Amino acid sequence: MSTAPALNVSALTKRFPGATALDDVYLDIAEGEIVALIGPSGCGKSTLLRCLTWLEQPDDGFIAVAGRPFGREIGRDGTIRRQTRREIDALRPKIGLVFQQLNLWPHMTALENVVRPQMVVLGRPRAEATRRAEELLGQLGLADRAGRHPHALSGGQRQRVAIARALAMEPALMLFDEPTSALDPELVGEVLGVLRALAAGGMTMLVVTHEIGFAANVADRIAFMDRGRIIEEGPARDLIAAPKSPRLRSFLDLVLSHRLPGAAAPDPAILKTE
Repeated sequence: MSTAPALNVSALTKRFPGATALDDVYLDIAEGEIVALIGPSGCGKSTLLRCLTWLEQPDDGFIAVAGRPFGREIGRDGTIRRQTRREIDALRPKIGLVFQQLNLWPHMTALENVVRPQMVVLGRPRAEATRRAEELLGQLGLADRAGRHPHALSGGQRQRVAIARALAMEPALMLFDEPTSALDPELVGEVLGVLRALAAGGMTMLVVTHEIGFAANVADRIAFMDRGRIIEEGPARDLIAAPKSPRLRSFLDLVLSHRLPGAAAPDPAILKTE
């Protein structure tokens, strides 16, 4: 059994004109580990996810998935080589990404949204891809919605279709970008329940979230990001109960007092399963 982490990120940097979105980011995620990534808006969380899948090209640093270099690698002669598009595309399906916008194809049914990527990217025959799609949609409680188009589904149902589409690619790692941000409040628990089920099944996950209760109860570890850097990380409940950096303490004070008016400081007692 490999001892390589499911994800290894070292010195990852991404610059845009006039701004550094990622500033020397380091992050390891072990196989089967759930890491919640928290931080203020604009701190680089979504950019990190896009760079991890090479939808955005990092300017510097390295990524490895299950021990395999992804995007850039150091050759035997010590030179750094960017991988070819074919090499990047071959490994990209191992990282499933569920966007905030979901990006479902509006003209396709829920079932076809899960079938088509398997055929195009993995080369699966339609019958095999359909069986896998039906299995996943059934597991996610969407068996009776498979023939509906995205516009005829609720926000939570569309989110579950997007999760099924990513899972169908048999990823080694799942990335979620604020999976509850676009949902009505009554649907948040529905999607968090799906993530809890994935966690219970041993799926390796990196979840960008503002749901602090979910992060504390489901994540093994929390990483706090600010101004393009991960400035503190540790066991989920420990980090929330006793943050070390003043910046994280300030962030949690704001987030938790917003959730519970009148609360002046992070209180572990509020971190019950939502």
